[in-house]
Amino acid sequence: MTLTTRFAIEGGMEQETAYNTSDLYIQTVDNCTSIDQVRTLHEETCVHFVEQMRKLKKQDIYSKQVIHCIDYIYEHLHESIKINDLANAVNLNPNYLSVLFKKEMGIPVSEYIRRKKVEAAENMLKYSTYSLTEISEYLAFSSYSHFASIFRKYTNYTPKKYSKEFFRISSLGSTTCEE
Repeated sequence: MTLTTRFAIEGGMEQETAYNTSDLYIQTVDNCTSIDQVRTLHEETCVHFVEQMRKLKKQDIYSKQVIHCIDYIYEHLHESIKINDLANAVNLNPNYLSVLFKKEMGIPVSEYIRRKKVEAAENMLKYSTYSLTEISEYLAFSSYSHFASIFRKYTNYTPKKYSKEFFRISSLGSTTCEE
């Protein structure tokens, strides 16, 4: 799992996405009760990482400050992130950072943060057994209702419906290690 994650990051997968995916599969392997289940999960994990890498498009080149900003967001996804925190982390004026980030990424910083939190929530809903409230709290949403509203805006699903629909669905179309 560690090597797969490391290679995915080196190949361009976002760190937070790779580590979240790895952590969730590691949690799943803890529920496996046979060697065959571990083998199946290993195959599912590899297929998932390969599919994610295949989906990666050619990345634009970003400034050092925007790259550091993105890294900061990944490292602090479980916290409430303010533009002033980001600006301090990359030694830029908050207004300048906002303009630079939007120019390079095509979306405002706040939008980027929300999208990344929703992506993390999707992974947690698919591959973990955390409650909806725990996921909301872990990702530092101000309330569950705020989390549900943002999640629905980006996915067209409520967190509960998303979890019921996609919980542990692999890229192979099956569930594993649930015995």
